[in-house]
Amino acid sequence: MAASTDVTLRTAYLTSAFCSVVAALYLPVAVEPAPVLLLFISFAPLTAVCLWLQKDARRTGVGNTQDWGFFLWLFWPVLIPWYAFKTRGISGWRLAGGLLGLACAPLITASVLSLLVYFLEVVRDGTG
Repeated sequence: MAASTDVTLRTAYLTSAFCSVVAALYLPVAVEPAPVLLLFISFAPLTAVCLWLQKDARRTGVGNTQDWGFFLWLFWPVLIPWYAFKTRGISGWRLAGGLLGLACAPLITASVLSLLVYFLEVVRDGTG
């Protein structure tokens, strides 16, 4: 039996977690990652979320346009909440928040960690 090539939400979770860990590893040592790695960290979680949404849209029949994936990738901050509320109703806020969180997880991780490193340096140096 051939392995499934479906993009599951687990793929988006793993991609986002991996990119967050890589961002967290680069931040404390104050080394800027290679441009290709920075591009991967920035866009891989969003791409995984968009691929899952495109598969889910085929299942639900919402967003049945020829270029749904392209529009989703360009206008994701607007289309992810719209899709979540359109398909799940009022309980779609959980899906929208989760998907937006997955797409932005490396950025959030890097921001929180950089603030933590900054505050630790301020406390250690006694400047403030």
